[in-house]
Amino acid sequence: MYKLLSYLEKENVINFLMDLNIPAYIVSKDRVIVFWNKAAQKLTGYSPEDVIGKPCAKQVLNHVDRTGIPVCSTELCPLYQAIKNGIPVQVPFAVYGLTKSGKRRPFSVFGIPIKPDGEVIGAIELFSDAEKMDNDMSLAIKIQQAFVPQDMDNVKFFYRPSVGLGGDMIYFNPPWVGIIDISGHGVAAALVSMLLRTIFDIVLSFDPPLHGVPFLIENELKKYQLEGIYFTAIFGKLENDIFKFLDIAHPSPVNISKKEILSTTNIPPIGFGFSEDYTEEVVNVFNLSDGKLLLYTDGITEEKTKGGMLTTEGLVNLVSPDDNLEMIYLKVLKERTSPLQEDDVTMILLQK
Repeated sequence: MYKLLSYLEKENVINFLMDLNIPAYIVSKDRVIVFWNKAAQKLTGYSPEDVIGKPCAKQVLNHVDRTGIPVCSTELCPLYQAIKNGIPVQVPFAVYGLTKSGKRRPFSVFGIPIKPDGEVIGAIELFSDAEKMDNDMSLAIKIQQAFVPQDMDNVKFFYRPSVGLGGDMIYFNPPWVGIIDISGHGVAAALVSMLLRTIFDIVLSFDPPLHGVPFLIENELKKYQLEGIYFTAIFGKLENDIFKFLDIAHPSPVNISKKEILSTTNIPPIGFGFSEDYTEEVVNVFNLSDGKLLLYTDGITEEKTKGGMLTTEGLVNLVSPDDNLEMIYLKVLKERTSPLQEDDVTMILLQK
C-alpha cells in the first residue's frame, strides 16, 4: 500500500485523475480502494468517504454482470484481471453498478494495471455510463437479454456475450430446446440470431420430425440471401427426461455426472446448403437418468489457457458433478490467460 501511495504522489496521478471528467478510482494490489474522483461521485452518488479504505471485493460497489453474478468478489472483476495479468482489460456494457440512489446502471469499464518497473502494485478503473453513452446499444442489449429463458427445474441457462451483443442463441419452446452458435460476433450476429429465432418459430409451428428440421431451416434461411452466414447447434426435444437431439457440427455435449464426452452422430452446419432431408439415423438420444448433460458453445472450449485452448477434454477435467453453470464459467475463467473474453459463452444444463 505504501509503495502505491508513494508512486501516486510522486507521479502526480491523484491530481490528474481528480480533475478528469471520467469516473475513476484506484485500488491497491489487494483491491482496497485508495482513491475516488469527483466524476465517480457524480455518476454513482458515492462520496470518497463511502468507499475509500474498503475492499471492492467485499461488494462495496455491488457490481454484477449481466447475468446477475457478483463481479467484485470473483475473477470476473476487471481490476482483478488487470492486476493478475498485468495488462489493460476492457469490458464494454458488462458491469452493472448499484448507485447510491438504489438504481442499477450499466457501465463500460477499462481496468489499467499500475506497474512501475514491471511490478503490479495496484490498478486504475475508468468507467462510464453505458446507458447514457449509447442508448440504442443499451436497448438492444436489454432486448437480447430478454430472450434468455428463465431457469426451470430441469433446464438451466447461462448467457454471456463477448461484447454487448452476441451471436449465440438459446432456443427454448418446450419441448424444443437448443443452443445455437452463429458465425461472427457483435451487432450483425445478434441481428441474425433474431432472424433465426423467427425462422425456428415458423418451422417448428408445423411440428416437423426432428430429423427434418435442418433441411426446413436451411430452405427458409435461403430466402434471405445472407452470404457467409451459417450456424452450428445442439438442437432437439426434451420429453419425459429423454433428450432426442441433433448435433449440427457443434462441440460435443458433456455428461458432467460421469465426466465424459458424448459420442454423437454429426451433421453439417446449416447455412452452406449442405443440409439434407435426413432420416432418423442422425438423431442422438440421451436419458437424463444417466446424468446431467452440459451443452455449450465453443466460446468455452476455445478459451486460451497456459497450455493452449481449453478444449472439450480440458472442460471435462475442470467440471464436477455438482457444478452449476456459474461455477463452470468461473472455473473456466480462472484458467483463462487472455484479459478479454474473446467469444460468446453460452451454456444449457439438462438434468432429471
